[in-house]
Amino acid sequence: MRLPVVPLAVLGLSIIVAHPDRATYDDTKTQFATLLDQPPLIDGVIDPSAAEWGRASTWEITVDPNLADGIRGGATGDGAVNPPADNDDLSFRVFAAYDTNNLYIAVRVRDSIIQEDDAVADSANGNTWMDDSVEVFIDGDNSNFATRDTTGTNPEVVGSGGQFVITVNNAYREAEAGNPGYGETAAWFAKTSRTDTGYDAEFRIALSTLGNPKPGDIIGFTVGVNDDDDGAGGERQVIWIGSPHTEATYGNLIIQGKSYTAPKTSPPTVDGTINTNEYPGAAEIKVNTFNAIYDLPSGDDSWEPTDHGFSAWVVHDADAIYVAVDVTDDTLVNDTAAAGSEDQNTWEDDSVEIFFDAQHDHAGQWTNAREPFEGQYVFTANGAWRDNEANNPTFGATADWFAATSQTAAGYRIEFKVKKSALLNPQDGATLGFHIAVNDDDGTLPAPKTQFGWSGIAHNETYYGHLTLSAGGGGGGNLVINGVRSVGSNIEFSVSTPNAAGTHVVQQTSGNIAAPQWTNVPGVTWTPGAAGTLTAVFAKPSTSPTFYRVAIP
Repeated sequence: MRLPVVPLAVLGLSIIVAHPDRATYDDTKTQFATLLDQPPLIDGVIDPSAAEWGRASTWEITVDPNLADGIRGGATGDGAVNPPADNDDLSFRVFAAYDTNNLYIAVRVRDSIIQEDDAVADSANGNTWMDDSVEVFIDGDNSNFATRDTTGTNPEVVGSGGQFVITVNNAYREAEAGNPGYGETAAWFAKTSRTDTGYDAEFRIALSTLGNPKPGDIIGFTVGVNDDDDGAGGERQVIWIGSPHTEATYGNLIIQGKSYTAPKTSPPTVDGTINTNEYPGAAEIKVNTFNAIYDLPSGDDSWEPTDHGFSAWVVHDADAIYVAVDVTDDTLVNDTAAAGSEDQNTWEDDSVEIFFDAQHDHAGQWTNAREPFEGQYVFTANGAWRDNEANNPTFGATADWFAATSQTAAGYRIEFKVKKSALLNPQDGATLGFHIAVNDDDGTLPAPKTQFGWSGIAHNETYYGHLTLSAGGGGGGNLVINGVRSVGSNIEFSVSTPNAAGTHVVQQTSGNIAAPQWTNVPGVTWTPGAAGTLTAVFAKPSTSPTFYRVAIP
């Protein structure tokens, strides 16, 4: 059974968590950066279909006159006096990715009038905000200071992020990042190029410049685009979330995405009522308006916390995977897909969608022609279902898959059962791509008003989260990492678990955590501590960084 990977000297929860101080979601918005197979060439030309940016997480900030602030997926930012007139006036798409050494951000800007009259082309630290430009703000240690001051008042912020700017004519600004060094082989680099509809901007920022965030970390992040239409200074700034230079307002950027380990249990009764004792050891997935990943083409991402959200639990047995979803929804609407119907427009009603990438190959946009054994399973709050995107497996209590629902005072609940035979028969210990999405229909058009989810974008396997099927043994979600420290020539860390000491195996890997080679750590001793707690002690490794995980047979 695969459990949390643990880096030397710090420990946390999830498959890979490096810094417990960076594991907190702020009450803003959330997106994630995906791992790239190959680094992009930073030349200012974005090709979304190529390998370099095609595997990057992406989202759009667009004009929507039906919204109060006129902007879907973003807001007016610093010095803004009015929103853009339309998408050609100003809108943009953000791409976010990373590899072992760098964070990569690309921004495709639509801008009908290009201005570059203040900051001289290729100059450093000029008045870049007065021209058409892209600003990237990063709080690498998730410190959430009220301001970001690189003058010495908060010296700890230098080396963990700041503001990185590139203009349409490739003037750059790094003063508010502490001047870490700009260039193709320096701490950061960026380039822009003109397009038929505006311009592209590409950034490479060394992770060492951001305080070395690791996979599983949450860092503060936002992107702002300045729009100068008349050459007399900027008309507006549109920003993804927050305020420039104010770390406490930045959004959450997850390095890698989310992961979950499903314990192996006896099968729950799939009746839509969700008894927690039927999901023993399953950790709660808690999704709210702040940590949800929103599908912005389906709707905006700015809603009151009471409007919608969900909790979910996942377990498995020898036969199937079970997913329970308890949805908070202040207005239930099911006026499109009739109760008991199949393959109607379920996404236009209040409904839950679960997605699997059984091969865990992150193969991009899913089609049942390419992989008929996996896909999307949908159930509405009134009992309609959709499985066309799973190649129409059989539906029923003893069939390929099944689901049931019930209403609650706060919304509704749905339980799913998907047979492993419909998912390539994954074995114990296997990891699958996985995502949960909820459609919220309040009866307005177009429907739904929004779609929000756990970790990913519907139908695109590249972005799905990671679901590991525990091999059993009673560990599962019950294993809690308490802490880790260096004591002389030894490493110590504690786990809370009901299992006996002899069932634990500590494994380690060094180097690239994206392609780990796990080996058992010799000479590990487990010492009983407080009730339910065991402490592991073993010799320090000769290489650094080293990552650890605990395996339970």
